[in-house]
Amino acid sequence: MAQGKDDEVKPLLSYRGHSRLEAGDLDSHRTLTDPLYGLSRPKRRAACTAIITTEMFERLAFYGLTANLVLFLNGDPFTWLSYEAANTLLIFLGITYMCSVLGGWIADTMLGRFKTILISFIIYICGTVLLILVGCASWEYSKDKLDHTFLVTLCGGKQKCPLSTAAPIGPLGATTSTNGTTMGMVTLEPEIPDCARQHYCGKVILPALFLIAVGTGAIRSNLSPFGADQVKYEGPEVMRMFFNWFYWAINVGSFIAIGAVVCIQQNLNFFYGYLITGIALVMSTLVFVFGRMFYLSKKPMGSVLTNTRKIIGEACRRRKQRRRLYVRQDSDQVLRSNPNPSFLDMAKTRFGGSFHESMVEDVKALGKVILVFIALIPYWAVYFQMQTTFLIQGLHMRFSMKSSINHTVPDCTNASSTDNHQHVFPDIPDIPKDENFQIPPAWLTLFDIIVVLILVPVMDRIIYPRMDKSGWNLTHLRRIAIGMIFSTMAMVAAGVLEVFRIQKILSDGYCIHMRAGNTNYFAADLWVFCQIPQYTLIGISEVFTSVAGLEFAYSQAPRSMQGLIMGLFYMAMGLGSFLSSGILTLLAVPGISWLSTQDLGNINFGHFSYVFFLFAGIQVLALIIFTIAIFMYEKNQRVSSSSVAPISPTRESQRLHVQRGQVSRGSSIDG
Repeated sequence: MAQGKDDEVKPLLSYRGHSRLEAGDLDSHRTLTDPLYGLSRPKRRAACTAIITTEMFERLAFYGLTANLVLFLNGDPFTWLSYEAANTLLIFLGITYMCSVLGGWIADTMLGRFKTILISFIIYICGTVLLILVGCASWEYSKDKLDHTFLVTLCGGKQKCPLSTAAPIGPLGATTSTNGTTMGMVTLEPEIPDCARQHYCGKVILPALFLIAVGTGAIRSNLSPFGADQVKYEGPEVMRMFFNWFYWAINVGSFIAIGAVVCIQQNLNFFYGYLITGIALVMSTLVFVFGRMFYLSKKPMGSVLTNTRKIIGEACRRRKQRRRLYVRQDSDQVLRSNPNPSFLDMAKTRFGGSFHESMVEDVKALGKVILVFIALIPYWAVYFQMQTTFLIQGLHMRFSMKSSINHTVPDCTNASSTDNHQHVFPDIPDIPKDENFQIPPAWLTLFDIIVVLILVPVMDRIIYPRMDKSGWNLTHLRRIAIGMIFSTMAMVAAGVLEVFRIQKILSDGYCIHMRAGNTNYFAADLWVFCQIPQYTLIGISEVFTSVAGLEFAYSQAPRSMQGLIMGLFYMAMGLGSFLSSGILTLLAVPGISWLSTQDLGNINFGHFSYVFFLFAGIQVLALIIFTIAIFMYEKNQRVSSSSVAPISPTRESQRLHVQRGQVSRGSSIDG
């Protein structure tokens, strides 16, 4: 015991006794310094320290590149439509999570984790270098808008849009005459010329984002398991300690990126901000490579995903034999005495298949987990609004102490041109940035992080234990449903705020002039801190839904499937991001036009509040269906005593409370 107490004060990770080794992992005659084990205790500490430091710098780079991406694309000199900039980020996040599944499969079947992570870093750096070059071109443009040689060399010339002759659209769809009087509530959305949809510099930006998505996705799925490999023989306590530190590194990296790098991007320029993220990524790569001498690496042993695919494929090929088996009259006693085989049972050896019964049963156990992940897709579609539509809304609110000019309502709701986007006002003197510190709207994401960091330990250590003692059985599925309620409340709060924002413009009779980066926005004289409730509600929903979703999956599925479950969890997040992108695209088509295409997507036009209410409605519908499913599932659990007992989640759920940080921050924010 004295030795254990001494080890507790040692840095990061320590081994506290042979009794904590998992049964069967080591023979009784081996020691932790045995060559068969692979690493001495100091080397294991060094390996874990390198991996945790690698994760911190990588998360700093990722969030530094993506937290303000919507503003970067929507602003000068690129001037993408606001909803298309949001769609770009959503598709990027979707590809990131899909590549997590692919990266895990490649590591398991071909390259191993170390080589996969190293190659992913190289791809990641290539994409980041391209984005830094684009940021440099943007910086050159902001210094001298008459001389932008590097921008033209990198991105090509930019087609100019002619002035639109269509009737402008006022707030909430009210059309206005040329003198600013309201002509009625008839939406007259002009057709947007191709020049406004050209995605200027997209030939460089889109490949850069794709490379970053591939690189960070593969790193996300392999770095934490690679770290767990270093301590897997030291018992669950040391494993849990590693994931605690790993979660800490994720949040430190994201906090620095959102708190500092985003501020530099908005108050100085994006080039400096992206340059910092590039340096952080290089440091992350170097730390990872230098730690190679300490790592315990495993050769690729094959992927459960491959076996799962083969089992399902064989069951599909033998479905005709299953139908014949139902109607056979001369079946032997063994077949007659057993229940009718299910679809996947036909892959078992006793029914003529090629796979052991336990392997098939493992795949069958994934069914209920996959259904839960499908139910979470609408939730993730709502969750990713935090990085897209919430940010767009914040850019049209007050985020600095000073504004250079006030505009009347007809001015700030009149888009006579499709290519100005409030970017150039020759008669308006800009306030120097060093005299007008700006609060980046992306800072509001910090409230989500703070809520998660506070509530996860409070719920885990205080609330849930007390509820268990009092007889309140708050199951995983019920916690998921509670999280969906909070996400719905977040969307309603955002929608109500948007209605109030427009009404504020109309009641005040003017807009204020806010400058973010190279771009000027007509905003309501309403502080961006009014968005705190919606960010807080999203954070609360994450504590319930994200954590409980993973805990349910791990507690219901066999241990051999836990890696695959993490991949499926990432896939659900990616599908939610794609769903969100599809909805935003649909809402911008002529005939709906809730997202205005005037003035490059200025939300003072159109019906931006309807977007939030629609997402709230989608989440309510998903919640109703999920609640019905919970009732049926719990009823079956009570009736059927022959169901397979779930794996005890006592140790596993504790580890998941820290692993969920990797998932949620790798969204979104990992993002």
